[in-house]
Amino acid sequence: MTHHTTTRVPVNDSYAALVGKAVYIFAYYEWAIIWIIELLENGFVSEYCRGRHSLTSGGVEKRFLRVINNPQTTYTKITKQEVIDCHLTFKALIVERNALIHAHPCTDTDGAQILNYQTDPSKPLPDMKWPYGEVERLISTFDKAACDAGGILDKLR
Repeated sequence: MTHHTTTRVPVNDSYAALVGKAVYIFAYYEWAIIWIIELLENGFVSEYCRGRHSLTSGGVEKRFLRVINNPQTTYTKITKQEVIDCHLTFKALIVERNALIHAHPCTDTDGAQILNYQTDPSKPLPDMKWPYGEVERLISTFDKAACDAGGILDKLR
């Protein structure tokens, strides 16, 4: 295990960088979703950035669904189903991103410093560890979703 040279907290720098990469890619993905909402409902980016109430990812997801279901939303450059599918993916990936960012550091059975997520067993992802492979899988999933959302964004522009 590689410890960070400026802390006494046990951390593997490459693992921490991997987790940071996952968080960054999700943020990039969410920004694409925010711009899709903007192109379907003018003014959302300004509201999101400068509004009196900050929006969590869950708030963005709810707004996305509201825009999709708004009878005034027009679908001339893309199909409504494309946007629905994009929304469903975003909603599911929020759950995984939350499981990662709300996880707690732990020492795994092999001595590795990783994150461990534990919550109410009724939640979609109640208990899980985040070893390297799972974080890498999540990065790949976020990356694909961000590219898919980017394709929808390009069509809307």
